[in-house]
Amino acid sequence: MAYRWCYRDGSHGDGGPVKQEATGPGMMLALVLWLGVAAPEASSSADAVARGDAHYARRDQGAAGARADPRRVEQAILEYRRALRLEPGSIGARYRLLRAFFFRATFCGAGHEEQRRLFDEAKRVSEEGVARLLHDVGPVTAAARLGALREVPDATRLFFWAAASWGEWAQRHSRLSAASQGAAARVRDLAQTVIDLDPELEEGGGYRILGRLHDLSPRLPLLTGWVSRQAALENLRRANALAPDNSVNQLFLAEAILRHEPKHREEAQALLRRLASAVPSAAYAVEDAYFGERARETLAGLR
Repeated sequence: MAYRWCYRDGSHGDGGPVKQEATGPGMMLALVLWLGVAAPEASSSADAVARGDAHYARRDQGAAGARADPRRVEQAILEYRRALRLEPGSIGARYRLLRAFFFRATFCGAGHEEQRRLFDEAKRVSEEGVARLLHDVGPVTAAARLGALREVPDATRLFFWAAASWGEWAQRHSRLSAASQGAAARVRDLAQTVIDLDPELEEGGGYRILGRLHDLSPRLPLLTGWVSRQAALENLRRANALAPDNSVNQLFLAEAILRHEPKHREEAQALLRRLASAVPSAAYAVEDAYFGERARETLAGLR
């Protein structure tokens, strides 16, 4: 499933900072993580990915509701980084690293500057991966390119997490910075590729990202004049139709309705009430708890 722009991760739609409690052990572990010396080197990229997956699967251990202990996901990041060092062309390691960055930045109490740093790296890692992948596919027609990409394992997931990384990066930087780098158009094109390759990936993830883009992006003359609030609602409704139990689909659609279609306020409230009362799933305990909290906060603000 998928988070803020993407799967069951997510951060505040306005890109605002999340308070972080700095602790000695956490800071030390983060330092060890960035130095890359927390664990013995894996013997192969596949070994490192497997170790990263084991840590990531336990990312909710020690969580307090919607806030996770960062240690597990930091270990996952460390292993995925190692996997890419050992095999720079590993698409599986690359998209997993982007996913782990998202979880660390969103659900572990990271402050605004740490979020920026994580998504700066995520954008760079994603662009390197997409460029490498398209180079391998070669200069072919758009239709042939899609056919070739469908044959590459994990290619669609890389495009999905690249779109999410660009979207999150843009939310942490000024409108001028985002516009100067063409962030909105980049997210749009990456998300559309996901839809073209596999519209059901991450429970409507391509539609969710594209809808969120049209929902939140400012309309700037000559830059993002193509942004459409109607397109936001259409794409978010498509995502929700594919996976109506997905907590992110419910929240994003409800928020877009409240912003752009107030005559359907009751529909938005129904979505929020359902999400607010849902029991978090075992697979996405922290993520679902987070979005449930968001729903309850939004409902409270509507009274």
